[in-house]
Amino acid sequence: MNVLNKRIWIWCEFSSNDSDYLNKIQDIVQNNLRGPKFKIHLTLAGPFQNIDNYSVEEIKKYCDQHSPIEVNTHSYGSKEKFFQSLFISIDKSKKLEDLRKAMFKINCRNRTKNFFPHISLSYGIFQPKIKENLINSLPRLKRSFLIDKISLVEINEHISLWKISKSFSFKTALTI
Repeated sequence: MNVLNKRIWIWCEFSSNDSDYLNKIQDIVQNNLRGPKFKIHLTLAGPFQNIDNYSVEEIKKYCDQHSPIEVNTHSYGSKEKFFQSLFISIDKSKKLEDLRKAMFKINCRNRTKNFFPHISLSYGIFQPKIKENLINSLPRLKRSFLIDKISLVEINEHISLWKISKSFSFKTALTI
C-alpha cells in the first residue's frame, strides 16, 4: 500500500450473525450494481493520517472495558455520492455518538460535525431509478444490529486497497 496516500479509518464491525445477514443483503446489491468489493462495516471516524501506539492501546482498553453496542436501523437509502450510493441508515443514538466521541478523544482529534451513521451496501454512481427498484426488492430490515468490534483500517485513495490493521472486540456481556 502506498504510504503517502494511506489514511486510517475507524470502523465498527458487527456480530457474526448480523454480519452474515448483512453480507447476504450486500451480495444481492453487488450482483445488481457491481460496485467495488469491501467488507461490511459502519464507518465511525476518520480519516486520520496516523494513529500512534498509545492511541491503539487506549482503543483496546476502551473495548476491553465496554460492552457491545446495539444500533437501530432506520431504512434503506441512497444518495448521489460514490461512498453513500446505497446503504442502510442507522439511528444516531447517544451510545453511538459517545463511542465516536471516545475514539476522537483517544486520538486527540476534534471530531467532525457531520456524522451520518450508515452501512454501505454499494459504492459507485448508479441511476437513481435502478437503486430505487433494487431497494424495493431487498428483504425487510432487522430492527437492530450488534456492534461487537472496532477495527483500524488502512485505506488508500482507491477503495480497493484497504486493509484491517488491528481489531478489538468489546468485552462480552456478563451472563447470569
